[in-house]
Amino acid sequence: MPEQPPPAAARPSASSLLALGMAYLASFPRPVWYLVAATFVESCGRFMVIPYLSLYMRDVGVGLGTLGLVLGAAPVANVVFGAWGGQLSDRWGRKPVQILGVTASGLSMFGFAFAGPRPVFLAVLNFMNGMTRTFYRPATSAALSDLCPPERRSEAFALNRIALNAAFGLGPVAGVALFQSSPRAGFIIGGLFNLAVGLYIALVVPESAPCHIGKALRGAGKTELNDIPGAQANIGDRAGDIVGTRDRAGARDRAGDRAGDRAPKKSAWTEIARDAGFCVWTAGMTLVWGAYDLIQSFLPLHFRETGTDLWTYGAILSMNAFICVTAQLPLSRRLRASSIAPSAAWSKAAFAAGFLGFAFLRSPALLLASMLILSMGEVWGSAVQVRYIPEHARPALLGRYMGLSMVSELGRGIAAPAAGFLMGAAGGEAVFLMAAAFSVGGGVLLYLSGKAQDRRKGPAGRA
Repeated sequence: MPEQPPPAAARPSASSLLALGMAYLASFPRPVWYLVAATFVESCGRFMVIPYLSLYMRDVGVGLGTLGLVLGAAPVANVVFGAWGGQLSDRWGRKPVQILGVTASGLSMFGFAFAGPRPVFLAVLNFMNGMTRTFYRPATSAALSDLCPPERRSEAFALNRIALNAAFGLGPVAGVALFQSSPRAGFIIGGLFNLAVGLYIALVVPESAPCHIGKALRGAGKTELNDIPGAQANIGDRAGDIVGTRDRAGARDRAGDRAGDRAPKKSAWTEIARDAGFCVWTAGMTLVWGAYDLIQSFLPLHFRETGTDLWTYGAILSMNAFICVTAQLPLSRRLRASSIAPSAAWSKAAFAAGFLGFAFLRSPALLLASMLILSMGEVWGSAVQVRYIPEHARPALLGRYMGLSMVSELGRGIAAPAAGFLMGAAGGEAVFLMAAAFSVGGGVLLYLSGKAQDRRKGPAGRA
């Protein structure tokens, strides 16, 4: 006798599924959603113009070699100020550093609108534009870590990344129309978006840095909490009570994690500099970011060189955003307790395949397929990569680790100038062959570092 289907009452209805979805979203602290909204608006403004910055500079008369050097200025800012920004977010709090980052980026966009073919001025502006990555992003990542217990961080990072990628889908589409009609208008609108985000953070987003919450709770005034034995171990629990973000189990986990902060002090920078696993991880991410950034900087130039329509470029960016928005959270939930090394490494094979497609394929359909493969690798790798530093670093040094991780932006500073000279000498195919090689090399380094982290955590740590 065939099995009878379950009665309608036993099957979940659309309303019950909606209620479950809303309950899941409501399970995150409200400040997490404030940060996700800020990331979306800031990224929309930036992605309207940054993917077309290389075309804009070419059209005003900047040469390929000079263009690569100008594009390399922002990553240099990220490296020079990245560690400083992370330290400031630990010392000043997350909000001031976020506001400083988006304000500097917004002012730089106004400057782009009127710079003309002045390479030095353009480089200074792009250096300022790098402040978004240098200050805003590490401080935001640290704030998300502050607000969520360890077992929810991967999902919170995924939500923030979904917002970024949703902006990556909308921004370039609007940017195509703006670039073809009035490039200056795009820069002005992008700058206004960034300044609006700074004001929004100042007025709406609460401070989450443990030292600031601890001062408010304990009435410490100007006393440095680092000088109070055991203070750092208790701040996480009390901060969780004040913002309502941690359950008892999560609080106990954090208190245990922070017990190491009561150990005898040594230089934080010395500790991080001697952290071989973190150094290898950062080297791998340096190669990966160097390759990935070529999508925004030199892929539009390569498409123009090969006669590919600019709308195709906008379409593949939108496809990338769609994949990242729809697939990131499910994959992050699935991999939130998995080993880091395999996913971090093998996802870079998909990167390499996508870059090879960009190098040699000309059909819009095949270019879209190349981006599909690359995008699946991106969400696969990101699902575990965002966990590495929060799981690896001591909580008292989390902001510094986040800031120093910006050293990986040096890959962009190296890849962009190299791509400029390489494209002038050998064409766009050589540029994306280089990107594929960077991806493979980065995957190997991420595997080595991730494997060491997986062994350190062990099965119990990943459960």
